[in-house]
Amino acid sequence: MIDFLPNCTFPSTSPSGFVRGPNIRSTMDIIWSCTSIIIISTWSVLHLTVPPDIKPKSKLQVLRKEFYFFGRKISWMGVMLAFPEYLVGISTTNLFASWVNNQHLKELADADDVPWSLTHTTLANMGGIAIRFSDPGDRGVSGGQCQQSSVPGGLASTKEATNVVEERNRGISPTVAEVLQSPPQIEQMPYFIKEFQRNQEQHLAALGEIPWAPFKPHLALAINARPDTHGLWRSTEKYKAKHIAPLHGNIWILDSKQLALARRCGVIRKLPSIESNEIQDKSKSDGLMRLLALIQVLWLAIHLISRRIADIPSTPLEISTVAFSSCAFIIYMAEWPKPKDVGIPFYFDTSTTVSPATFATIARAAPISFLQTRRYYIPESVVHQVVDGRFEKKHIDRLMVLSSILSITAFGGIHLFAWGLEFPTSVEQLLWRMSALTVAIAPTISALLVLLESVLLQRTDKMSRWSVAVLAPLYLASRVYIMVESFRSLYFLPPQAFVSTWATNAPHFD
Repeated sequence: MIDFLPNCTFPSTSPSGFVRGPNIRSTMDIIWSCTSIIIISTWSVLHLTVPPDIKPKSKLQVLRKEFYFFGRKISWMGVMLAFPEYLVGISTTNLFASWVNNQHLKELADADDVPWSLTHTTLANMGGIAIRFSDPGDRGVSGGQCQQSSVPGGLASTKEATNVVEERNRGISPTVAEVLQSPPQIEQMPYFIKEFQRNQEQHLAALGEIPWAPFKPHLALAINARPDTHGLWRSTEKYKAKHIAPLHGNIWILDSKQLALARRCGVIRKLPSIESNEIQDKSKSDGLMRLLALIQVLWLAIHLISRRIADIPSTPLEISTVAFSSCAFIIYMAEWPKPKDVGIPFYFDTSTTVSPATFATIARAAPISFLQTRRYYIPESVVHQVVDGRFEKKHIDRLMVLSSILSITAFGGIHLFAWGLEFPTSVEQLLWRMSALTVAIAPTISALLVLLESVLLQRTDKMSRWSVAVLAPLYLASRVYIMVESFRSLYFLPPQAFVSTWATNAPHFD
């Protein structure tokens, strides 16, 4: 391994006056300046959903809980590092959903005389608003049915929803009255209920107690609910596990669309009254960390521009850092209204009896989860549906695809700025160019094919499977190569790449 040690001249007189920095930078200077930008940007840009409300009962559980929350943040930092364009698509789509739903919620809030803003709507989408149901013995007047005039476009009518939930699997599922009188043991419950409870217990039991528990009236509705398996939900068990199972407990954590429907259907008599300063008090947004991230990104941009003007080569790692920072900036702007690191949700009590039609309507409005399992709280990586009937689910899908296309094209296109840089070999240079083109073009082709199928055939499953099978391995291989080559090329940089510019003396953190 070649190890070069620069030898700089010291001032020969005293006082030495103003001493400039050396006109050379080291390999570690390049590495730390880039990795610091990536780490700070990733940490400051993530606005994770509200985690489960866990109450540890021992010091060991306290330790486990802290490790769980820290690991949760680290794991999503890894997702951000590996697939920033994926999070761009989700964050921009959810910003649109929040904006649309906020208009409906603002109307309801004005009628209820409670404060409401886009921050409240994003708080709901983060799982920050929890509806807590009282015990059956303490329940008051039953809530009303969800009328057609109260339900936004795209949702089933009362009659349709009632027919859906009243059709039972006779001989297998118990009736509502039977469940209320004598709740079945977990072994007797439907598979999706058993799996939900077991997965949740395995995931959270070691951390402490949670306030969620099975609730007999909702358990009866969940057992007897017939899922809507149209469109995306061709699998009955998937629909039940992701839409119905989270609602069979005493606590409902509803996103913005579900909250609007809960208000219109009478599950809650008015929207929760939360002052903006209460939300900000729970938010742990770190202004200093955001400022540091902004300073670092601006410094890198100025640094690369100055090198370009001076005709001094940059490095592939610096180009990759710019590509990553562009995605982080878009995510940061899309999630600007969201509170950050809210620890526990706002709880609001209700004694309303939920009707079968209302239960089916709210279950159908659940956010679309890309995870295989759901728990009672809202997970990461979900796409929220909109209340407005003008925007169907397919429009939300297309928006997410479009935003992902733009971010991926920008991400891959920025790597093309390294087209003329020197690489260890001509083969590696060619592979870099091909990989950058693949990252920029392959997902775009895939998305356009899916959109074409969606518009012409009103379906996306066949083309989605084909594009994933063919283009995904090529895309992933290109991403891995770019990541590896960004660091490998540092050992083979030309001497001019270590020449520093005036931007080195600009404020930044190595």
